[in-house]
Amino acid sequence: MTPETAISIHNLSKEYYRTEKASPFSRKSTKGTGFLAVNNISIDIRKGEVICITGHNGSGKSTLLKMLAEVTLPTSGEIEINGKVASILEIGIGFQPEISGYENIFLSGAMYGLKKSEIETKIDRIIEMFGFPDFINTPVKYYSSGMYMRLAFSIIVNIEADIYLFDEVTSVGDNEFRSKVTREISRLKDNGATILVVTHTPTLFSTVSNRFIIFNKGSITVSETPENIPQAPDDDPKHICEDKLKQIKELHTENLNFDLTDVKIITQTDDPNKIFDEKIEIVATVSYQTNDVSTLLIAVTDVSGNIITSACAELAAGNLKNKLISFEFPKGYLRPSPLSLRFEIMDSNNKPLASYPNVINMPHPRKNIWSGYLNMPIKVTVE
Repeated sequence: MTPETAISIHNLSKEYYRTEKASPFSRKSTKGTGFLAVNNISIDIRKGEVICITGHNGSGKSTLLKMLAEVTLPTSGEIEINGKVASILEIGIGFQPEISGYENIFLSGAMYGLKKSEIETKIDRIIEMFGFPDFINTPVKYYSSGMYMRLAFSIIVNIEADIYLFDEVTSVGDNEFRSKVTREISRLKDNGATILVVTHTPTLFSTVSNRFIIFNKGSITVSETPENIPQAPDDDPKHICEDKLKQIKELHTENLNFDLTDVKIITQTDDPNKIFDEKIEIVATVSYQTNDVSTLLIAVTDVSGNIITSACAELAAGNLKNKLISFEFPKGYLRPSPLSLRFEIMDSNNKPLASYPNVINMPHPRKNIWSGYLNMPIKVTVE
């Protein structure tokens, strides 16, 4: 392991065993067949690198982070770590539910070896980053999952570690928190920290990541850019189906009879170098039952969730199944850049009913320098 290396992983594997019942009518469980959650992986991570780790659920991402954090022991292989590690592995892990957020800040800091006086110098910034100062003295058992994650992240990024491990820190946050996460990771990177981020939305970290690790059934491939991340055989980078849309749906109103069941990007070419030279059509399939007019909003966002442009479709009251709604972007208006699509369902008073963030990350060619998101009619004159 060289002095420039932060983490060195050699032939690392982790085997788990499925639990099986002795018979359909038995309460006793037996040790079943084994499977490799992480299968003989090797990689060196340099100091100061930001590594984005992505892949399907159950592919081995979180297992790797748990082994790096020494929460789980590997079955075989070696891990060498050069530096102090701080991690967020699961929502609420390490917090004591009966005590307040304020008290948990000191408890978490002490677990990482900080003195009380050191925590006191950071407490104001932690509370400010948390964003809920009125709840800082409330027992954390009353916190939402988003508040849990905000507090944990605010604490961890204020601990002076060499290596940071983040597992799905943006999965329960809003756009403002996602932007804060990317800014803080960029700040830590500028300070020389090594950072590993597990995420299902790799383009969110495309501006700060040096490399991308893609897990597939315990094995890994490495990509230099998010658009080169290989898709699973049954995946289409320009199509998302009902099962996946259910996973990302954020419900704001209970008992909502509205579902986005299919989204497709239709272009004349599949070449990411040419997609933005053609007309781009987004076709959404919706099913709903409502007695009032509602609106389906589509937003094109950047990697931090900021809206670049948007459009909306008014939906009449009724009971409709598999209604197609098309949003067409004329040729040449969007520039090649990492963009995502977001859908919002609003009632007649513009109250949000449900959200579908980061539905599709639009394929785009690799560019060393971004030239912006939109082609504007800018007149240039040189005298």
